[in-house]
Amino acid sequence: ADLECKLDAPYPRYAAVRTSLLVKIEGLADEMLKQGLPGDAIKVLSGFRTPGYNREVGNRTKHSRHIVGDAADIYIDRNGDNVMDDLNGDGRVNRKDAAFLLALVDAMDDSEEYGPLVGGASAYRSTGSHGPFIHVDTRGYPARW
Repeated sequence: ADLECKLDAPYPRYAAVRTSLLVKIEGLADEMLKQGLPGDAIKVLSGFRTPGYNREVGNRTKHSRHIVGDAADIYIDRNGDNVMDDLNGDGRVNRKDAAFLLALVDAMDDSEEYGPLVGGASAYRSTGSHGPFIHVDTRGYPARW
């Protein structure tokens, strides 16, 4: 349900989600937990999007990985305030925390175990509607922006 399209529409709702994305998110959770980080607190800001909803949220590309079900925008929220936690321990919640999480994804993409799930990723700062987060996908080749 976390990856379901957030379009305000009557039920039934649906989500096209590629298994590779699920494996990558679960892998990130495992890698975080191994390092003593809150991998059990991954929250999905956005997962699958219909083409119409993708346009509604301001994504103008016709080739969004969210549309094909292999992308998610995620953050870590152990304390339940619906905002990224202070992952880097500097006492603030900002894009640096998203960059910290992105570095873990980069290490996964470079690993033998998770390398086949390589994809796009980027860290984003807070906006008026949400806190910092990262985009992660499994497009099959590395992409950063």
